[in-house]
Amino acid sequence: MPKKQERRNGHAFHPIMSKGGVHEKTEKAKRKAARQDLKRKIQELPGSSFYLAKLVA
Repeated sequence: MPKKQERRNGHAFHPIMSKGGVHEKTEKAKRKAARQDLKRKIQELPGSSFYLAKLVA
């Protein structure tokens, strides 16, 4: 006796749904991450001060 075939969601495999997936970060989030990274690198420098990191921000 053949197995009963599962019902599938017809909308889940629709061609228009193939454009989904992981979204990229916004430009604002990318800029903020770059600023934070620069501040962190400045603070890691020997002899750096809070004032120097504040000038970059």
